[in-house]
Amino acid sequence: MLDAIWLQAITFTALNVLFMALATWWLFFSPLRVNVSVLTTPSPRLGKAVALALGLAALQLVGGALWDASMHLKTGRVVGGADFLWPPHILLYSSFLFSFIVALGAFAAIALAGWRHGAHDPRQWVWANPYVGAVAIASAYMIFTIPGDALWHELFGLDLTAWSPPHIMIGLMNAVVVVCALGLLAQSRSSWSSEMQMNVAITVLLALILNVVYIVGVLEWELPGYQSAQVLARPSWSYPLVGGALAFFAMMLAKHLTFARWAATGVALGFYLARLGVTFILNATGNIGPLLPLVFIGGAILIDVMDWRSIASSAWRTVTVTASYTLGYVVLALPVLMVRANRLRFTLLDDIMTVATIFIAALVLEPLARRVSSRLKGETRERAEAVRREQQALAT
Repeated sequence: MLDAIWLQAITFTALNVLFMALATWWLFFSPLRVNVSVLTTPSPRLGKAVALALGLAALQLVGGALWDASMHLKTGRVVGGADFLWPPHILLYSSFLFSFIVALGAFAAIALAGWRHGAHDPRQWVWANPYVGAVAIASAYMIFTIPGDALWHELFGLDLTAWSPPHIMIGLMNAVVVVCALGLLAQSRSSWSSEMQMNVAITVLLALILNVVYIVGVLEWELPGYQSAQVLARPSWSYPLVGGALAFFAMMLAKHLTFARWAATGVALGFYLARLGVTFILNATGNIGPLLPLVFIGGAILIDVMDWRSIASSAWRTVTVTASYTLGYVVLALPVLMVRANRLRFTLLDDIMTVATIFIAALVLEPLARRVSSRLKGETRERAEAVRREQQALAT
């Protein structure tokens, strides 16, 4: 029986990944033999509305995931089979459906506009609006992963880990959704009354995406009481490494996307506000909230305070911001880890490994954050130029 469930779980997950890969290839990369000069982009107001709606879906996912973890602790159960759709899962999975509906609505508006202008191939609509297309595919994947997720729950029971294939893919797909929301915000620049408002919206979205990936990455270390054998078998320093690296990447995206002085600190504060807000609601309603996340606010402040942008060499800028974050992070995070030393078996070697691995990870992630943010901002210029050429062609 166990072998049958194992085979079904792998099959569902593999088929879902295959579907996403084929849909992505066909919509984004397959040869297109029709005229692609007719391009339609979502209106700035629509792009802004879609981005904000996707942010609400991410907040709903965070609430559902933390409630689900609380229910696991309270009941001692990891539900599967007929009991799989208990209230936290309904809240969690309805956020996937909400994202999908939002993406379909935006895609329908774009498709109708494209059809009126002679663009009849769905790939034309996606090529002109890659963010909306990517949100639709990622949201569809999260919905279709539900049967496979139920099988993984039934297969592992209490030994189920957040690092299981469906959970990791759900986290990645939700990250794709919110990153695309950032791109839509960049496209909606003309609909904002001020640059500050858009920067605040970007900061909030990044704080939400950090909450989502942080739950998948490290929540299991922060649950009071039971920890699975898989979690206990991991090196202790992997906890601060994963948490710190995720926070650094989100904060550097904020710095490169907004150029606001306190963008990194804003993402950190937004992360803690969302996390503490959901935790407060859980505790106030008789549920179990997680332990305090690792404190990376010190690293955020040093990123914002250090004048690393004035350094001429790109390599030295990366080293400077990396060293600043590492210092600010470990100064506050290591004491938290030492308080939990008995629980985590944290040693001096783990301290050394934490500092070294955080520095190396940040060195790799900083150029990646720069490239991602450059692509998100550049997409706006490319689409604006395409629309201008389209309007000129129609006028003649």
